[in-house]
Amino acid sequence: MTELAGVMVGNYFLLECLEREGMVETYRARPTTRGGCDVILRIYRPAFPDPTGFQEHFSAEVEKVWRCHHEHIQPLIEYGAGDDLLYTVTQVTEAESLERFLERWENGQQGAPVSALLPLPVVARILDQAGSALHYAHEQQIVHGNIQSASILVEHEGRFLLTDFSMKSPRQESDAVVAQAQGGNAAYIAPEQSLGILSPACDIYALGVLLYRLLTGRLPYDGESPDAIALKHADEPIPSVREWRRDVPEALELVTRVALAKSPAARFPTAAAFVEALDAAIRNDAPPVVITTAPIRRIPVRARRTALTWSRVFTLLSVLVMLCGLSGVIFFFAANPFHLENLPFLPLQNLGQAGTLHMNPSNGATPTTGATPVTTSTTQQSATGGKAPPSRGHTTPVAGVTPLPGTSPTVTPDPTATQPPAPVVCVSGTLSIDGSPYLRSLMQQITGDYNAQCAGLQIGLRTDGTRAINLVQRGQIDIADTDLSAQPARNLSDHPVAAFLYTLITSRDIPISGLTTAQIQAIYAGQITNWSQLGGPNEAITLILPPATSSISSIFHAFVLGGAPISASAYVVKKDQPARILQLVSQIPGALSFVPLAAISGSNPSVQMLTIDGASATPQSLLAGTYTFWSIEHFYTLGSGTSQAQAYIQFATSPQELGQLTKFGAVPLGMIDTTIVQSHVPGPLF
Repeated sequence: MTELAGVMVGNYFLLECLEREGMVETYRARPTTRGGCDVILRIYRPAFPDPTGFQEHFSAEVEKVWRCHHEHIQPLIEYGAGDDLLYTVTQVTEAESLERFLERWENGQQGAPVSALLPLPVVARILDQAGSALHYAHEQQIVHGNIQSASILVEHEGRFLLTDFSMKSPRQESDAVVAQAQGGNAAYIAPEQSLGILSPACDIYALGVLLYRLLTGRLPYDGESPDAIALKHADEPIPSVREWRRDVPEALELVTRVALAKSPAARFPTAAAFVEALDAAIRNDAPPVVITTAPIRRIPVRARRTALTWSRVFTLLSVLVMLCGLSGVIFFFAANPFHLENLPFLPLQNLGQAGTLHMNPSNGATPTTGATPVTTSTTQQSATGGKAPPSRGHTTPVAGVTPLPGTSPTVTPDPTATQPPAPVVCVSGTLSIDGSPYLRSLMQQITGDYNAQCAGLQIGLRTDGTRAINLVQRGQIDIADTDLSAQPARNLSDHPVAAFLYTLITSRDIPISGLTTAQIQAIYAGQITNWSQLGGPNEAITLILPPATSSISSIFHAFVLGGAPISASAYVVKKDQPARILQLVSQIPGALSFVPLAAISGSNPSVQMLTIDGASATPQSLLAGTYTFWSIEHFYTLGSGTSQAQAYIQFATSPQELGQLTKFGAVPLGMIDTTIVQSHVPGPLF
């Protein structure tokens, strides 16, 4: 943004720029009609075009704030909206921000860690005044949207004022899909707010973050970039307050946890309820009471006893006789072991306790030459004295395959081989799979191929993203397919499958075929903002980003940006939909973004793919080690997985299915040199 110091805005002359945060610039200004009393003027400068409709709703929201009259809300003197110029004016006071107050307190209270922290009565006073102001604002249909220590002023005699409203309207179902990327402080933003959903529950979450900061002297989540912090807010457990401050009562710990709940419905229903629970916890060490707004329905039930008749007595005796007979059969077979694997007509053998199974390719006859044996965890445990082997997953031995260190062996398709396909293990039942939306087409192909040969397995396929790792860890699904690596602490079994390619894309109006890594990093750092700086036309670079919580954002951040944060102004798509990004890039001149290679089907005339350091997003460049924008695709199971999951993974990693991967922008790991694979291990962790 160009600094506007020395420019007239309305009746105010801008003296100096005090702060920039997102689309808001704060200036010290001097009115030309009211003498020499300086004011604070905030200018709201959303990027053009404004897909969030911020300019459209600004007048309505700022008028609500201007009409607020509360002792703990800093009043607005004036506001302006029109001709693409949006600003608010407040008085210059001797008050300092709460952030500055905390810095002075901590620097002046050096010594024991606890002595540098605010006393509990002071914490209660700050939250009581801020909470009462926030409750009043919510009653006026105002959502602050920018609660943080920098948006609270500390006046003399311990009076605190709420200021710096975001002037954003609560999200409606009809709102646009994209939102400003740099709106607010990521350290205080609720999980749903990072997706563009703004509601009073977001303010209560931010109050919870502020409470944690006041109690412990630190933020609950920290990271190298706003995207990384947003991902932690959405997925990481709520950290403990008592871990950093032992004098905090358990009731106050519980208040913090309720305010920081991931789900908006699980938080305090109002800011007043939050303040009330906080005061009770500090005064009486009483646990918070969260009152749900849903009415309680009482259903009258009239119990009726059934009369005892001879027919019911006869039925009861018949059931007891059948149970006794069944018990006798069970004892008979327990005393005389019976081996199902010896029956020649059964196709499945060795149904062990682990649920694993072996294929009998010839229905009990001696396997013919060329048959591919299937090895499961049962046989591996026998070879290691009954203990699980250090490697996880399943191995399908095929000639010419070299296992990779740290990964499960995969299959190298041999186009010249004429050996028959490996036998398919057919099982019945149900199988639930969830994971990356980028793999949906590939998983549909594998599922269709399996069901074409084995129709008895009902397979449910969903694409809920990285949360699938949480679901498989809790035993709610059988397989998580993901392009991120699960943290080792999750203790999940890893079945790596392939390398998945991603690509940079831009609009067709930019006559540039590729960028270097240094140029890409400079663009996303905000140092290069116009295509003319790269030899292209005199046109602004418009960045379109996937959600901060998407896996492709983490992969781009790790392997292209080298871990550097994104500082440039950008638009963020609310949902992880590559098709939507393709549409936006094709419609917005000078747009730049990135999508999975599989999202670009055939020749797409509306966008063009860019090379990175001269290498294009192709399997050949990946195998040569010149292309770095890719990730390792995994199947994760809890333990060895169910027998249905084992059979499915066995089929998905078979040679005939691995040959399908290149159609979906993937390359089997067995084809890639070990050193190239190790360059992406473990990759971004989830």
